[in-house]
Amino acid sequence: MVLHARNAWLRRETAWAILHAMQTARWWARIYFGISLSLSACSSTDPRRTSEAAGGAADAATAGASSEVPGESAGEAGTAGTPLTDNPGTLQVVQVETLTTVQSSAGSFLTPTPEQALPAYVERGADTSSAQFAEAQGRAKVDIALLFRGGASDPLERALAAQLSSPVAAPWSAIEHCFPHVVQAAANVSWPLVVSRAADAQLDSSVSAEWRGWQDFRGLGVRGGVGQAGPSAPVATLDFETVGLSSPLVLSVAGNDLVVTNRSTHAIARALLIYSHSGGVGVTALASLAPGESRVTLLGPKEHPADVLLELARAQLSDFFSTSVAPELASAMAAAKSIPFLETQGLRLVALLDDDQAPVAASFSAAVSAQQRVVVSHSEILKPEEEARVLGAVKDADIDAEQALSSFGRFTRAKLEFAAQSADSAVSARATALLAELRAR
Repeated sequence: MVLHARNAWLRRETAWAILHAMQTARWWARIYFGISLSLSACSSTDPRRTSEAAGGAADAATAGASSEVPGESAGEAGTAGTPLTDNPGTLQVVQVETLTTVQSSAGSFLTPTPEQALPAYVERGADTSSAQFAEAQGRAKVDIALLFRGGASDPLERALAAQLSSPVAAPWSAIEHCFPHVVQAAANVSWPLVVSRAADAQLDSSVSAEWRGWQDFRGLGVRGGVGQAGPSAPVATLDFETVGLSSPLVLSVAGNDLVVTNRSTHAIARALLIYSHSGGVGVTALASLAPGESRVTLLGPKEHPADVLLELARAQLSDFFSTSVAPELASAMAAAKSIPFLETQGLRLVALLDDDQAPVAASFSAAVSAQQRVVVSHSEILKPEEEARVLGAVKDADIDAEQALSSFGRFTRAKLEFAAQSADSAVSARATALLAELRAR
């Protein structure tokens, strides 16, 4: 009896091992465009770090496979856009992708790398993208946020590895910031993760709302893969720069009118024109725009105190997202995007894009019951008066990098890149020197 039971156990374990090997082979075969990254803290190829991370990824895949129900295919992600459910015993993923572009009033592309108050737990990578893509058109910053939910009957912790690839032949920079650690192996990006119902993923008020806001989703905690020590957070995040992507919407001036044009081949179901300045923030909703369609619009209202305008704008942003996603996700997105969309002074267009316009494809080493993808386009536009202010400030030979950051704000690098293109050789040289100083930090 004991021998028979042991033989049955061995047959079952052997079957699981064969199934896992077959699933892993299919999983790697689906990665049709791998990403090769430069050396950085977020994609280390140090032999010790790579070995540990690769082991974590393998452990994650094994752990994910061993908890699957027979008959389910590990590594098969849910259909993009599938609504999340309350079905117990499931792992559900939300993938929020934000494409940020920055353009001068004349239409030239500038670096989309922002100045951010990064949490201490977020890894910093090498700042190579600005030099790599300095002359390229269609430069864009891609931010990925992965959020997770599970049923009450799920294990307290579950390991899995995310694999990221590009559906188009566009180069990526090195990963610039990430949490948890990202691994480069075999020409693709591997992201070993552990999701947990037990870990406390609440962040205190010292952490920027760009990261803390995601906890409004009330999902699972996320930390590094098996064997990686570190904190738990409400979201896994990374960002990098790429080329060949551009905002589907452009803003132009015709006399005294602002004109928004959809230059893409896709209809834009909804969009926002946002103007934030020292007196407050105004938000204008834009109805559906067909490919090639243009529409005259106005900047949002300004008749209230700045704090009231900000609260009204936050409600508008949450409502904008809630037309496409559930209320808790809409609230989390609005909270996380309040700083870049509403509180950063400047003029911008925000739109929701179709899934097939997403710059990143993600697959997972464990079965995912639902995978919802949200793609947000953020187009930052420098106004002529802001460009003139930047040129005037850079002419001051006494301005240093700290003063430039204080004066120019979130997109200091983009504004200095604009000044570096000036026909005034003194302004160009000074802006170039300030850029070099910022990148060397």
